[in-house]
Amino acid sequence: MTTSRLIGLKSDCLVCGRFFGPSQHAAPCVLSGTLAPCLLFTMAGEITEADRKLLAELRSRIGRELELVPAYDDDFSLMRWLVGWDRKVDVVVPKIKFSLRAIHALGLDAMDLSSLEKVTDKCDECSEPLRYLPGSLVGVDKNNNILSLQMIGHLDAAGLMPCTRNSDLYRMRITESEGVMQIIRRMEKEHGRPFGTSVIFDLDGLSMSQIDMAALKVVMAMLTQLQEMFPDVIRKIFVVNTPSFIQVFWSMISPCLAKQTQQKIRILGNDWKDVLKVEIGEEVLFERWGGTRKSETEYGNVRMGGKIPAELRYDPSNDLPAEKLQRLNVSARNTAFVPITLEGKVPGRKLYWWWRLDANDVHFQVLRAAPGQENVAEHDDDYMVVPKFKLQTEFVPEDGEVLAEEPGVYKFVFDNTHSKLRSKTIKYFIETR
Repeated sequence: MTTSRLIGLKSDCLVCGRFFGPSQHAAPCVLSGTLAPCLLFTMAGEITEADRKLLAELRSRIGRELELVPAYDDDFSLMRWLVGWDRKVDVVVPKIKFSLRAIHALGLDAMDLSSLEKVTDKCDECSEPLRYLPGSLVGVDKNNNILSLQMIGHLDAAGLMPCTRNSDLYRMRITESEGVMQIIRRMEKEHGRPFGTSVIFDLDGLSMSQIDMAALKVVMAMLTQLQEMFPDVIRKIFVVNTPSFIQVFWSMISPCLAKQTQQKIRILGNDWKDVLKVEIGEEVLFERWGGTRKSETEYGNVRMGGKIPAELRYDPSNDLPAEKLQRLNVSARNTAFVPITLEGKVPGRKLYWWWRLDANDVHFQVLRAAPGQENVAEHDDDYMVVPKFKLQTEFVPEDGEVLAEEPGVYKFVFDNTHSKLRSKTIKYFIETR
């Protein structure tokens, strides 16, 4: 078999409403006679007058966030958000506000992520167990898109969960994504047109026994978050060495993928090396994937993953003793928070937290209350200290610390609105250091 398959939903032109599939992306709109508007920008970087009006409206509504992360105040960056969310500014605004505030809260806007090597080094600092995640940023493909190669079949999913905090996985993947965006933005300024990423998912070695449901739940939540934060970046996705149960695997993963992402997925057949050479370029591909790029091994610099050492597993005996912990009950469909009031500006002051939820998950974030908003869990004017992530702590508790030099009320927020039936009981400890 030498054919490849496209997996994805169809979508419609924003002018004429005609449905088109991935193979029809160059077809003209039946009303305007031009390419579908959502593709004009993606393919050529052209911005229409209508889009410029939308860009002006978007800028006027996210001025505070653009002051936090001014690097995103360029047309190509903002157009990704408009294209990714069907040019619906009301939908884009809360999503881009969260993304820019989160990038600033994590300090990524101040990091030097100017090369793929520096991005990888910063990701490695997030967690030692996460260094066993297979896959790497490989280089730049023939169309100047950043190439990521992910060895999914070598992932020790079940071994990962007992070794690292959920939040570490979010932090690592967001660091990687923002690092890639910094490189892309620099290339776009140099060339005057938009770029993105190409991704190869190599499923060699994947078996049903590797699919750990607890890990899959965390990964799906993280993927959903990444697509919310970095829309319309992926240009091509190739899946190679697919197992016979690919449809089962796809049914698990596809719900967390955006419509635009699903349309770009190609599952390749036995001729996958030839396809990759044409689509990606043989110069950037190592020999294992059909390329001519030289290295000491056929894998090059691609991290192949493997079993995570048992000594990296979290030891539950390190949990804080029960007498130090307080309890917070968060009912289904509700949010609760713990307020901590700090007086005066104190250089170097930090807030430390530790918490555990016995089962299921909850959204967690830390905010500094805007004036007059001290008694509500969340407000749009609050300052984000720690971004909101959907976390579970069945294996490893969540803990961390942040600078809290500014005075005010710091709100430790536990959001259970996604749960329709289950209440959640949080055992937590918070102190000032």
